[in-house]
Amino acid sequence: MNPIKQFFARLFGQDRVEKQDPARAQPVIVPNRTGINVLMAGREKERMERIATGERELKDWIVKRVSDKTSLVFSWESGGDEAFVHFDDDITEEDVSEDLEEYIVNKLDIPDAGEFKMNGNGVIYIADNFVRAKYSSTMKEIIDYNEDTDEEVFGEVEVDSNDIALFAL
Repeated sequence: MNPIKQFFARLFGQDRVEKQDPARAQPVIVPNRTGINVLMAGREKERMERIATGERELKDWIVKRVSDKTSLVFSWESGGDEAFVHFDDDITEEDVSEDLEEYIVNKLDIPDAGEFKMNGNGVIYIADNFVRAKYSSTMKEIIDYNEDTDEEVFGEVEVDSNDIALFAL
């Protein structure tokens, strides 16, 4: 018997060491078909449902607004458990502003939790029978802490830049 096994046999008793299930201490992660953790799959399903609801409720408004103005410019700030989307056009008085903000956060999968700050901007436009969003973002994450000045030191990293179809006309 090796020395480690002997030590544990004396500490816990011979039967206890041999009967311990080695898999018991390991976390159980059950992947789904796409290999995503089941807990994350539940969150992703909810996000997709919110996107589908947002498209149903906002599709006509977005198409009319973008057709009238040729585009809808937006920007966002996120991090620290919050995400805010701002629009260049004054739509805050219209009933759709909160729904549109939630739709963009979900559709672009803008993160809102963690020790970082993200800034991004984009434009919604119509091309080739699709309503599209062209966007880019920069994330600042804490990389150090300056003890002399008592300030967090951020690094800038390009996180995402894309031109995606939101939905078909």
